[in-house]
Amino acid sequence: MADSSAHVVVIGAGIAGLVTANRAAQLGKRVIVLEASTEHKYICNSRYAYGTIHINYSDLEASEDSLVARIEAATEGSARKDLARAVAKDGRRLTQWLRSENIDVIRLDGYQTNVLAPAWRKGYGLTWKDYGADVALQRLGANFEKRQGRILRGHRATALKPGKTGITVETSQGGFTAPAVVIADGGFQANLDMVKSFGISPAPEKLLPRNGGTAVGDGIRLAQSLGGAVTDGGMNNIYGHIHSRDAMHTTRLWPRPYMDEVAASSVVVDSSGRRIADEGLGGIWITNVIARSPDPLDFTIVFDQAVWDGPGRNHVQPPNPLLLEAGGTLHRADTIADLARLIGAPPDALQDTVDRYNAALDAGTLKSLSPPRTDKTRPWPIRTAPFYGMPVCVAITNCMGGIVVDGDGRVLDKSDKPIPGLYAAGSTVGGLDGGPHAGYVGGLVKATIGLRVAEAIAGRA
Repeated sequence: MADSSAHVVVIGAGIAGLVTANRAAQLGKRVIVLEASTEHKYICNSRYAYGTIHINYSDLEASEDSLVARIEAATEGSARKDLARAVAKDGRRLTQWLRSENIDVIRLDGYQTNVLAPAWRKGYGLTWKDYGADVALQRLGANFEKRQGRILRGHRATALKPGKTGITVETSQGGFTAPAVVIADGGFQANLDMVKSFGISPAPEKLLPRNGGTAVGDGIRLAQSLGGAVTDGGMNNIYGHIHSRDAMHTTRLWPRPYMDEVAASSVVVDSSGRRIADEGLGGIWITNVIARSPDPLDFTIVFDQAVWDGPGRNHVQPPNPLLLEAGGTLHRADTIADLARLIGAPPDALQDTVDRYNAALDAGTLKSLSPPRTDKTRPWPIRTAPFYGMPVCVAITNCMGGIVVDGDGRVLDKSDKPIPGLYAAGSTVGGLDGGPHAGYVGGLVKATIGLRVAEAIAGRA
């Protein structure tokens, strides 16, 4: 193209990319956004997002120090201090800025309060068109074009080349040079080879791709080509959920309902009838444990009627009754032995697992089980017939590891020094989520980094 230079080139037109682009354009920068897809409503994780903006399930109206503490607690102290502080400081400002862009962010009490509108909170299956995140992308795109920005579709970034006037982004359609390049391509969850090589799963084809399928790791490879570092720990952690195994074959059963609350309240067993993880650490941790197993499709949640009527209904879009309404499989029996036969587990082994669990719960010795059971989530006994077995799969939405950046989104090398002109924002960034038990901080809130990137480029802290 004749006009291939700009002040800023952004790679990726998800919410983080468009926040960065719009804020930089507001501050007087000429910006080009490169989007790999050719579609007008290009699919990406942002468009599928549920639309909740939170920090470890906390309201962004909370104090900065309390939000930093929430990040520390979720990640067990592993999050980068500067990145955690930046997101805690400006997370609320992100919602305020979005409202100034004519994007509705409503306060939905009981669900972390900051939600893109119109909110989707009914029924089951994959529903995204003209709901919160989709509407937000449409408006951000239109606002960017009003600011004379250009979104160039069908331009997949293939290489970065530093030069005297900045960094050139090579694409199949030509090169684009700018003093500042921002990587906002969403990560690598849709690249099965990378998912396997980073230790997320030995069988990534058996994970439910609960994502847009477009984040294939281009940004990580591009950052590394200029010496950028990726997070030392946590590249094998993912954000995802537990779903009916039938979701592997139909969009009726994802992204809602998911089974995390049921799994975290009862026991998850493999085909031997034995527990495989500390259910008390929650659904995201169980998701990671199952993903790393030799066969991620070998697991079943075992629970009773009290769990099904309690935690089974403890969500705005609960598995009870949505699982059965959507056609999902749920085995039911009057005894644990009969249930074992239905789910393909040895009856004696499953009975022993349930008996040991119930006895430890009664005695207050759940931590002595193998594996131990903590009480981060409430454990429920499994005694009230009928008993249920739900065959499950686990879904990968985002990878928690990624490009190392500082609090202003500057890409850092292995010595923790900034690479001139190179930035990253959104889910391609590592160092916020993660830790020993895959602590989840938040997805959409990472667009906060995009605000800070734009302001750093423009010289406005």
